Amino acid sequence: MDLRSIFISNGVGVFILLMLLYVSRAKIIMNRAEDRLYSFMVFGVMLACVMEASSYALDGRLFPGAKLLNYIANTYLYSVNLLLPFAVLAYVDLGLCGDTKRIWRCYKPQIIIGIAMFAANAINFFIPISYYISPQNVYERRPFSYVYYIVILYYCISAMVVTSRYEKENGAKAFFSIHMFLLPILVGAGLQFMFYGLSLAWLSAAIGLTGLYMMQQNEMAFVDVLTDTYNRQYLNHILTAWVGRSIDFCGVMIDVDRFKAINDDYGHSEGDKALKTVADVLKGARVDGEWVFRFAGDEFVVLQMSSSTDELAAYMSRVEKTLQERNKTAGTYELSLSWGMSRYGSNDIDAFMRGMDNKMYGMKEEHHRSK
Repeated sequence: MDLRSIFISNGVGVFILLMLLYVSRAKIIMNRAEDRLYSFMVFGVMLACVMEASSYALDGRLFPGAKLLNYIANTYLYSVNLLLPFAVLAYVDLGLCGDTKRIWRCYKPQIIIGIAMFAANAINFFIPISYYISPQNVYERRPFSYVYYIVILYYCISAMVVTSRYEKENGAKAFFSIHMFLLPILVGAGLQFMFYGLSLAWLSAAIGLTGLYMMQQNEMAFVDVLTDTYNRQYLNHILTAWVGRSIDFCGVMIDVDRFKAINDDYGHSEGDKALKTVADVLKGARVDGEWVFRFAGDEFVVLQMSSSTDELAAYMSRVEKTLQERNKTAGTYELSLSWGMSRYGSNDIDAFMRGMDNKMYGMKEEHHRSK
């Protein structure tokens, strides 16, 4: 056991997290449950780095209170070993679904297992089933400690499952990769599990949290906050990337009819609700890999990798059908859309966008004449 390497690895972990807190202090919206949970994970891992270094430093040292301090440090480490992966699971679910009540409703098995493991952690003070600290203040693993690693793996798999289910139902979130987040944690914990004396788990957790922060920043830069669709900046990025890779694609530009009247008659908050409703309908109608972007104001663009507009026409049929069903129960105003499709084929993005725009305004004029 090399104390210097242990201090260095955990010290680097603390330094990374301190830098993370410094750069994120003005960007984390602390009134959101997921942001508070993220801060909890950062501070929890930072303290774990300190506690792990302390436990190794205390090992074999004999002075008044040394054994108690060793127990405190290891009790915290075993506890946070459970809390961190469950916090990851809760964070993922909140980020995807945004419902705090869902955590208690959908993850009862994980919560029950966690409570049982915390009970085992308390029992360990009296019956050393997880670890034992000898009269010489030397830490020893006991067989039950391996159950903690199984539970950690179970929580991580649960996070992967909920992400996979969400992607099947709603499409993948371009800036959220659960594997990028969990891989450093799993690798570090796995190596520390196999090689006692190696201290990588909490440094790896710090790296995973940094990766998560980077994904947060990408999402803030490229996702429209109001509608939770991609924004115009990311649309330009995708168009340039697809053209550069010679990908065949089609698009449809969509405009909300009489949107100004909704704002004027019912207020801007109701206008925001209308935009959210349209965005939800556009996202909910996806079945063939459609990408939804908020282009500007009440205009949206949907792209699809395809050499024909037939699939996008079927997509718009689903959108129109859903809106008609919504309008049957709407008590205030009805929502209708004007739209125009185009296929990219001229090596000119501007011409592609103008093609959609012109057709959309042609339909919009027809709608105005028919009213």
